[in-house]
Amino acid sequence: MNPTLLNCSIMTGCLEISWLWYSIALVIVFFLGWAWYNAFTKRWVAAVKYGKCACGADMAKGEKCTCKPTASAFFPMIVQLLATALIGFMYFVLVPFGICLAILVAIAVMGWMKSSIIFQTPEWRFRVDRILIDVGYFFITSAIFIGFALI
Repeated sequence: MNPTLLNCSIMTGCLEISWLWYSIALVIVFFLGWAWYNAFTKRWVAAVKYGKCACGADMAKGEKCTCKPTASAFFPMIVQLLATALIGFMYFVLVPFGICLAILVAIAVMGWMKSSIIFQTPEWRFRVDRILIDVGYFFITSAIFIGFALI
């Protein structure tokens, strides 16, 4: 029996997680997120009502932020990487219990995201943009992690 805490479950003994496929899926999903949100930057910034950057550019009006990156600017990306890693780990743990369970969790989370966006965003057009962009990215992320967990 493998004594590693992350590989073991009280109910099933040890779950074998392919750390190679997990790492590959994590890198793919993280860079896909970069490409996804770059493709929808204008619509997403307008929908979330993202304001001015530190140098004063109004990003909601399409002005470019010309601030030089600082160490603190990378903190949100580090937090996002950790959150993405946890989501991926969740799917790699759930898939051995059954793909239906992993899909059910993905649908439940997407439903929760959609309802949260509806309550947070009063304007209909921005709601639709946020749902398509944020929930769409989560759908693709879930599909990639579930797919790699099946390997």
